[in-house]
Formats: sequence, structure tokens, C-alpha cells
Amino acid sequence: MTAVAQTPAQRDSIERFREAVAALTDADTLRALESAMIDRARVDRDNALLHVQLGFLALRLGDVTGNRQHYDDAGSEFEWAGELEPTWPFAWYGLGLAELALGEVSIIALENIRQALGKDFLSKAAAAFGRAAEVDPAFADAVVDLAETAMRQRVRPQLTVAHEAVRKAAATEAGDVPAVQLARGRLERTMGEGDSALAAFEEYLELGGDSGVGYLEMARTQFFLRYLREAEATYFAGAGLAHTREGVGMYREDLSWAATPEELAAFDSVTVAQRADWLRRFWLRRDVADARHPGERLAEHYRRYFYALRNYRLVSRHRRYDVVHPYRNEQQVFDDRGIIYMRHGEPSRRAVHNAPGVNPNESWLYERPEGSLIFHFAARDDVQDYKLVESLVDVFGLDTAIALQTSHDRTPGFVGELFASRLGLDPVYQRLASMPFVGRASALAAERRAGDRAIDVGTTTDSHLLRFETSLGAVVRRYVVGDSAGGGGRLLVVYAIPGGALEADQTEDRVAYPVQIRLLAATADDSAAGFVDTVRVWTAQRPLEPDQHLSGYLTLPVAAGDYTMRIVLGQPWRNAGELHTDTVVVPDFSAPGLTISDLIIGRHGSGLTWVVGGDTVALSPLPSFPVEARLRVYYELHGLTKDAPYRARLEVARQRGGGPPITLTFDGVATGRVTRVSHTVDISGLRPGRYRLRVTVEDIARNLRVEREAVLDAVGS
Repeated sequence: MTAVAQTPAQRDSIERFREAVAALTDADTLRALESAMIDRARVDRDNALLHVQLGFLALRLGDVTGNRQHYDDAGSEFEWAGELEPTWPFAWYGLGLAELALGEVSIIALENIRQALGKDFLSKAAAAFGRAAEVDPAFADAVVDLAETAMRQRVRPQLTVAHEAVRKAAATEAGDVPAVQLARGRLERTMGEGDSALAAFEEYLELGGDSGVGYLEMARTQFFLRYLREAEATYFAGAGLAHTREGVGMYREDLSWAATPEELAAFDSVTVAQRADWLRRFWLRRDVADARHPGERLAEHYRRYFYALRNYRLVSRHRRYDVVHPYRNEQQVFDDRGIIYMRHGEPSRRAVHNAPGVNPNESWLYERPEGSLIFHFAARDDVQDYKLVESLVDVFGLDTAIALQTSHDRTPGFVGELFASRLGLDPVYQRLASMPFVGRASALAAERRAGDRAIDVGTTTDSHLLRFETSLGAVVRRYVVGDSAGGGGRLLVVYAIPGGALEADQTEDRVAYPVQIRLLAATADDSAAGFVDTVRVWTAQRPLEPDQHLSGYLTLPVAAGDYTMRIVLGQPWRNAGELHTDTVVVPDFSAPGLTISDLIIGRHGSGLTWVVGGDTVALSPLPSFPVEARLRVYYELHGLTKDAPYRARLEVARQRGGGPPITLTFDGVATGRVTRVSHTVDISGLRPGRYRLRVTVEDIARNLRVEREAVLDAVGS
């Protein structure tokens, strides 16, 4: 028999049949149709068209009933059709679909072995799609599915075959099919050809492809290429254009890797016109929460995305859970390592243990200021699907976990080896590795509670914490004063950095110390109320001694309200620095009545001053003062009328009592609505120790009183 190419009429017949079968949902109706067609095939055995139709009918029966035998039947029918008509692309395309369907219902352990041999469902499906594309490069469906299948493969991916097929298809009439250009762009990016991917996505849009899909894929690719400014603009532009279920759904899925359920619900409720601004606020809040520069979190999101695709992508869309898996989700892209990685990025440390009879496992440590989190992952039954477990012993399953809790025997050697592999994550594993029965149950219970908490926090929050290898040991003091430009407030942040912690740029005649400084104030929902990001450079004729400090200050205007203040000081080019966080209450300095600012304590001759309203304010970032020092105490009074009399009482008393306090009383006249006051205080009579400095001010005419306190340390010379 001579093979002939599939005619347009035959293709149309197959497409109409597929559409008709796809609309059927009753298994009995499908079985009756299959029985009638099989009777025809017994008579007309060499009718390739009939075998292709039977193959698609069997695929539909498998989808409706969930019985894998129907997928086997489909594969047999397509193979028969391929033998009869090897140049028909639909025969090979259908065989690829059957292999994919078989893979989704395969026994996982066997499928893992097949992957190593290149005999798994993805490999066989890719080969079938590749054959369809080979016999007809313009067969768009086969080319698209070949590309998608190749990108899903983790073992021996047929990317090169798919790459060649998709490029050939782009040169035929299939190149005018938007889905082909979309698949081409995704495959080019997977192959590392980012610029070629951008060209394909642009072609996709020109052919009338979905704007939301096209712009998001372009933005992803620009992030992949580190064209960060262009990527951000494209991302938000696409968000404003996306209006179809697919386009909006892709933006939503990308968002879901970081968002809370409440945030996803809010995203679902916004209009097309509101979506871009909503997303800008979403990502900016995360930058603010982690003291990042605007745009950093979004760029990091897509860095994580491509890393997770390379390392944690699911092979099978059907995940199987048992009792040791407390966390379950419906997404079909990443295993649980990918979910944690998308939310929290690179862990501080990782640990694995490879041994005969031990399921594949990993543990990740995230060091955080509020307490570290440790995540345990185990791939039980499926080496490609790591799932979260509460306790490290869950790597072995429920029976071993129960036995360790109840048995009076010493910890088995194979379990002790697993514990020992985690010594670098937490000291508890050193104890568990050799612990006798006494105390073991409670220690395991505590370890499980910690794992449960980590899963709860890790899967519902996200972070992009600043991490530094070296701390600077900086001292930071913050004050709230009025804003001279209006009725709002101003943060005054004073800092000092030990010279020994800094790295200098040195030339023949000078030494320069560059330091990056970032100051921001955030509201309760992490919206930015103020932001300063700068680099300061101090110069000197010789390097600083270890006990010498570089000092400075920053100011930031803010409205009245409650804030979290974050200041970052560092030399990021050598991964040195630190983050300081504090809560701040800014009063309404324009409110009726009398308001007093924070007390700013400095000393004569400190060298660091702040000029405000014609006054020069002495600043001291260090919290201690020599007992022979003369202090300068500055504060502001808001709300007095010009020439109104006031009385100020200043008291310095030992914090835990002992010895008489220093008390000073001053009478003054207001200079206007803002009255700046400075006092000189001699503390030479104090003994070393911690003291409370309190200032009380009375508005004599209105019988109003305000009070403010500060703490100072007096030290011996």
C-alpha cells in the first residue's frame, strides 16, 4: 500500500468528530458509539480514518470514566492508523495525547524507572508529537503540544527536537497561528534564547493573540533577560490590557505564588482599569515590608519563578497525598519546594540525606529575626514530587514516626543518620540522633510543632529579607519632631558606624568610606509613607581606628500616624550591612492644644549637628555620655500662641532610684506656633549609671501640660 498525505477533507472530518465527541459526557452513549464503530472496523480494517476516530473516542471515554484501559485502546488505534498511513499527522498526534493521558494515571514508581530509561509517558508523547510535526511541519496542534511536552520533561528533555520543529512550523502557514508563536516564544526562552522569545511573543501579539497573555510572557522574558525597567513597564501595561479568562488567569496564577487568599479575592474584585494600579500597590507593599528598593520584589519574584521552573516543576499533574502530608494545594506547576521557594526565595542553608531505603528528602532553614523556620520535604512514592512534612521522621512514613514516639529502644541507626544530617540546621537534631527513650517523645513532639508552624507560616506569607554576611554593628537613634515645611512630622534618624566594620576606598592622599543608607516609614498595611535612599561618602586623611565611628543623620517628613521605621545601613557590594526596625508614633503637631516633640540629647563639641529653624542642634548617635559632659537637650513645642508664657521643668533621675535628681526650671515665651527650646545640662555630679531625663512643660495661660522622657547612660571617663 502506498502512503498518501492526509487530505484537507480528512482533517476536517477528524476535527468535526473530535468536537462532537468532546461534547458527550455520558459514558453509555460513548460506549454505544464505540461499539458501533468497532463493528465497522472489523469489516473495514484498513480504514485509517476510522482508526483515528476510534482513538479519539477512546480518549474521551478515558476522560469520562477515568479507566486507563481506554487510553491503552486509544494508543493502539492511533498506532494502527500510523502503520496504515505513516504520513498522517493526526495518527501520531493522537498517539502523543494517549501517551500523556496514560502518564497521568500511571503507577508512579514504575514511571520513575521509565523516566531514567527514556520510556516514560512524556518521552513517548514527545516522540509522537515530534513524528506528527515531522510529517507535517504546518500541523500547529502537534507543534504546540510537542513544545509544551518537551518543556515539562525533567529527564532527557527533547528540547532540541521541539526547537527545530517549532522553528520549521513558524516558516509555514502554521506561523500565522498565534498559538504556534506563543509556543515558540516559551520554548525559545526555555532554551535560553530570550531575544528570540521576545520576537516570537511580539509576532503572537501582531497575529491577534491575547494581549494579557502576550504582554505577560514578554514581561517574564524581559525579567529573564534582566531588562528590569522594561520588564516592569510591560508587566503593568499587560495588567491593564488583560481582560480574557486566560490572560487574567495567568496574572492571577503568577500572583498566587506570593499573595494571601484575601489578596487574591481583592485581585478578583478589581476592574480592568484598576488592575495595574492594584498590582503596583501589591508589589510596592512588599518592597516596603522588607526595606527594599521599589521594584526589587517583583524582579525577585520572576528570578524565583525561572529557578523553580528549572528545579521544582511537577511532571505529573496528579499529586497523591497520605496522612503525613498536612499541606495540600490544587496548583499543578511546582512541587512543595517550589511553593516555598516562590514565597521565600533561597534558604539560608539546605540539608539532604541519601542512603539506601531512605526516601529522597531535603530540609531548608530560613534564618529570620523573629525566629528561624525549618521546612522538611520528602518524595515518598514519586522521586519527582517533594511534599512538605511536619517532622523529619515523616520521611520514613507514619509507622516509623509512631514507633519512635512509643518504643523504648534507642533511636534506630538509620533514623539517627537522618537526624545527624541536619546538625547544621538546628541543635535539636544532635540530641535526637542519640537520645534514649526518656525525653525523646517530648523532643519529637516539639520538633513536629515547629514543623507545623513553619508550614503554616511558610505557605501563607512571603518575604524577601535583606541578608548580610557581615554586620556593621551600627548604633541608630530616632526622634520625632515637627516638619518645618508644614503641620506634619519629621523623623530624624542619627546613626554611628564603627570604623573597623567598614571597608574603605583608599588612594595616595585620602581614604573614602561609602555607605548606602535607606530610610523608610511604613503604615500598618506596609504602604510607604516616606522613603529615602542615598549613598554617603566620608573622606579622611587616614583610615579610622576600630573604636572610631562615622556618624550622620537623615530626616524624613511624614504625616501624623503610627509607623514602622526601617533603616538599612550597609556596603552591599561586599554583602555587609544591617537592618534596624522600630515603631514610631507621629503626633498631629497641628492639632489644637499643646504638643511636645521627642527630646534630642547631644553634647557640646560632638561634631555632629542639625540646623533647623535657625537653631543648631547637637546630635549624639551613641547612647552614653561621660559624666563630665555638658549635655544639650533640644525639643519643640507646638500649639502655643506667639508671646504666650510657658514653664519648663527638666529632671534627671537615676532610673532605679538612688541619689537626688538634677532638677532645672525655666520660664520662657513662645516665639510662635512652633517654639524651639534648647537647655544645657551639667551632669558632672552624676555617678555612672542609667538615668531618666524628663521634661514637663506648662502652658500657663491655658493650664495645659505635656511631658516627654528619654533615657541616657552616664559613663566614667
